[in-house]
Amino acid sequence: MNEWLEKKENQSIRDAERDATAELLAEMHRNVTMGAESLSAVVPKIREARLMTSVTSQLEQYADFTRQTEKLLRLRSKEPKEPGILKKTAARSGILLNTLFDSSDRNLCEMIARSTRTGAEQLEDRMTEFEAQGCSDEAAELCRDILSFEEEEIDRAERMARQFED
Repeated sequence: MNEWLEKKENQSIRDAERDATAELLAEMHRNVTMGAESLSAVVPKIREARLMTSVTSQLEQYADFTRQTEKLLRLRSKEPKEPGILKKTAARSGILLNTLFDSSDRNLCEMIARSTRTGAEQLEDRMTEFEAQGCSDEAAELCRDILSFEEEEIDRAERMARQFED
C-alpha cells in the first residue's frame, strides 16, 4: 500500500512540474507575441533610422523567441495560443492615444521602454511562481534569456530617448 501511495505522489509531482513548465512556456509565448504586436504598431510612426534599426532587431529577436516557445509547447502536446483580439486592440489603442499629440521618436522610445518593462515585470513574477512549482530548467533558462533581452532593450530605448532630447 505504501509503495502504491508513493508512486501516486511521485506521479502527482511530475504532473505538477509538467503543468508549471507548460504554463511558463505559455506565459513566455504571450509575452513575446504581445511585445512584437506592440512594436509592430509603433513601426509606422518611426521617422529616425537608428530607432527603426533597433525596433527591427527587437522584432527579429521576438520572432526567434516565439519560435522557441512554440516548439517547446508543441513538444509538450500544447498548442500555442495567440493573444486575444481585445489584448491586441487595447495595445494598439494605447499606442494610438500615446502618439496622438506626441509622435516624436523620443516619445516612441519611452513608450517602448515602458511597455517592455511592464511585460518583463509580469513575466518575471510568473517565472518566480512557476519555478516554485518545479518548472523545467530548460523553460526557466529560456525565460531568463527573454528577461535579459528585454532588460537590454529597455536600456537601449531609454538611452535612445535621452539622445533624442539633445
